[in-house]
Amino acid sequence: MKRTMLLLIVGLLAAAQAVALNPAKELYVPAVARAAGAAGSQWYTDLYVFNPGTETVSVDIYFLPRSTDNTGATPFKYDLAGGETLTLPDVIHGTFGEESAAGAFRIVATAPVVANCRVYNRAGTDTFGQGLEGVPASAAITPGHPTDVVGLASNGTAPGTFRSNVFAVNTSASTTTLELSLVDSSGSTVATKSYTLKPYAALYAKVTDFGVGDFDSGTLHAAVTAGSAIVVAAKNDNGSSDGTTLEPWWSCSNGEPSSPAGKYIGNVYNADGYIRGGITVYLDDAGNVTYIGWRTEPKSACIDVDMPGWEDLSAAPIPFSQFAGGHTVVNDYTSWGSSFGQIQWTVTLSWRGENQSIEGTITAKGSGFSGITLSCLNDTGDDHTVVAAKLVPPEGS
Repeated sequence: MKRTMLLLIVGLLAAAQAVALNPAKELYVPAVARAAGAAGSQWYTDLYVFNPGTETVSVDIYFLPRSTDNTGATPFKYDLAGGETLTLPDVIHGTFGEESAAGAFRIVATAPVVANCRVYNRAGTDTFGQGLEGVPASAAITPGHPTDVVGLASNGTAPGTFRSNVFAVNTSASTTTLELSLVDSSGSTVATKSYTLKPYAALYAKVTDFGVGDFDSGTLHAAVTAGSAIVVAAKNDNGSSDGTTLEPWWSCSNGEPSSPAGKYIGNVYNADGYIRGGITVYLDDAGNVTYIGWRTEPKSACIDVDMPGWEDLSAAPIPFSQFAGGHTVVNDYTSWGSSFGQIQWTVTLSWRGENQSIEGTITAKGSGFSGITLSCLNDTGDDHTVVAAKLVPPEGS
């Protein structure tokens, strides 16, 4: 009988992607201000940028005012040594020279950095406020990849009630069309609004602009039909103006994932569900397979021995899509001994998850094997099926 092994590489979500803060070469802080706010509040912003690496990194910091085409924004430039933190207090005034302005920050670096802002209200000699992290550009929503922000409330103006605001920043050099929907606790959409964001422009919107009545618990659904954006919200106490940042969810693999590139590692199982080997696949940014290798028993009913299969495609990568119809790999084992021959492996691969998981098959057929022990490897093989395995992110990500 023909031996078939089904390979399944399932996404292993990188824990570092699931929590703040996230190092990246391009980060956005979607809401910063040095301006008067509601209920007598006065807002200021401090910015921190940290180099988690060991080598010096160059950092460009752009201030992106609201409702403005910021394509031509001029950055302030800094060099950060390994482990160094850049601290910019009252950054909108102290660095960018603005007495009153609001918007977002764009941070572009030559190596991954971490950014964090404290946006705070000053009441006399005391301050209180909220933190906003630098969000990787790869976490921006794009067409077909929306997000949600939970925990909004808008239930009055008196102390003990709350107001909520929405903030967004266009992360692209083209116009972004942002569609926002307010959803109640039952999942029903109660209001929608559309916004057009100029290139690299920031957005501020009050939830009351949606035209709905008071509510204690709402969810914001954010989508784009063109362009890309990062969206957050804030929930403020009307008595103290104390704010809470409400962040969206994004994929632990950075939102798309944006690229299929990476090292995919999995296990090979037989029909009984027992592990009989492993598999490794490397893909580049263009979705080409640059290396594939595995180890398993070619025919366990014949001989209990693991045989490796492999092909280095780095010199001539093969598009992943070509594996759907089957890709043949021939490995020669004659150097193992005079009784050994060749095995022709046929590999099929296809996406099971969106650039996160792979499934496929491997079939084995030997030739040239001899002797009582090994000659049975020349047969077509037995039924070994189904594998489940895990995808890991690229090393160093």
